[in-house]
Amino acid sequence: MQLLIKKTQISPNKKLLYQNLKPYNFLLIHLIKQVLLNKRYNPHSGRVKNFFVFLIFIFLIYITVLAPLIKTGVKIVGKAVQKIVIVQEWVQDNFPKISPLLTQYYGKSDKFLPYVIHTPYFIDETPPGAYDFTLELNGQLKVPIPAPCKGTIRRTRFQGRNGSFKTAQGAGQIVELICDGTNYYWLMGHLLQGSPPRKGTKINKGQPIGIQGLTGRTSGYHVHAQIHDHNGQRITNRKITRPLVENYIKFLRKGSY
Repeated sequence: MQLLIKKTQISPNKKLLYQNLKPYNFLLIHLIKQVLLNKRYNPHSGRVKNFFVFLIFIFLIYITVLAPLIKTGVKIVGKAVQKIVIVQEWVQDNFPKISPLLTQYYGKSDKFLPYVIHTPYFIDETPPGAYDFTLELNGQLKVPIPAPCKGTIRRTRFQGRNGSFKTAQGAGQIVELICDGTNYYWLMGHLLQGSPPRKGTKINKGQPIGIQGLTGRTSGYHVHAQIHDHNGQRITNRKITRPLVENYIKFLRKGSY
């Protein structure tokens, strides 16, 4: 039996409405029209109609009530998480004795502005194979140190002691970062004490791994960098390490934007 479908004229406003509807909404409306027009030929059209009316009711509830609530809830949760992270970072930076009590989490952004890099004493032979460079951002030297790679914090420790340049010893606050997919890790020293994330923390490239500081034996703000293999041996061959350090400095000067 052929189904006779009555052709109807659609006003310009309705045409515009249909054009703006998403494909699945248009399909739903088309099916409902078919059911309504063919009701007399389909003994089950009443049930089908009720089903589609129920779907429309659920859809209207979603777009008018649930969707705005979900969107608002996501914004509220996002802002709350940001505030928690800000407070935690402030505590970590200002109260190093309290920071070990905090839950392991390091949510600082991996976005950063381009740094100015100073390398007057780039090659450091104490110990052999090390590098020294100073980070500057907007005229400030007490700045976050972006991670040179994506990886995992191997460990953090304090080496030597603080004091004047004559009495201080060691590299001070140290953080070690294992680079994913490689057989080496970075060691960076003289960080602000208490600022690095803790062992096992996952880090993205460009995400801060500490604050440039004056801990240990240093005459000024700078980062002391070494590259070690996974066995812990310092790599002294600069043909291997220098390209890595120079690429990192280029990355800092460019920024991750």
